[in-house]
Amino acid sequence: MRLEFARLHDELKTTMIYVTHDQVEAMTLADKIVVLSAGNLEQVGSPTMLYHAPANRFVAGFIGSPKMNFMEGVVQSVTHDGVTVRYETGETQRVAVEPASVKQGDKVTVGIRPEHLHVGMTDDGVSARTMAVESLGDAAYLYAESSVAPDGLIARIPPLERHAKGETQKLGATPEHCHLFDSDGKAFQRKIVEVLAA
Repeated sequence: MRLEFARLHDELKTTMIYVTHDQVEAMTLADKIVVLSAGNLEQVGSPTMLYHAPANRFVAGFIGSPKMNFMEGVVQSVTHDGVTVRYETGETQRVAVEPASVKQGDKVTVGIRPEHLHVGMTDDGVSARTMAVESLGDAAYLYAESSVAPDGLIARIPPLERHAKGETQKLGATPEHCHLFDSDGKAFQRKIVEVLAA
């Protein structure tokens, strides 16, 4: 049906408004998406913009499947390149965001999509215990738990990679692939937004 809707839109060459709770339909059919929550307009933009530069934690968690990983921490340091977040475990994650409105000691949430959460990081990241690995043939998902991630962690891994249940490993991401949200859930502007806008 998505292909049929796309064909009709192309054939009729007219504006269409399509209401859906299915994010895959929204991402594949829309030129522009309007995200609503409890009657509030959360963000308006292209599918690419909403996926890579969500305005807040609600949009970040709603767009994308599996959903974005969220880890709680505090700002340890701020530089012109971004910020370093310290988790309660003492581990850290660097995040490439515009640092203008970030202050040392602020409570923040780091967001990382499953495809950007890598196993075996040596510097940035957090230790997590493997709960399960779900194989989908062309890819696999590692499910893990950590005290800094209330909803657990999901990492997309190569399809033949093996991890035992109960195994502990470090999961993290490069600074450019991280999102950062303040205590109210508002997103700090990522460096990648400049690329998306170009």
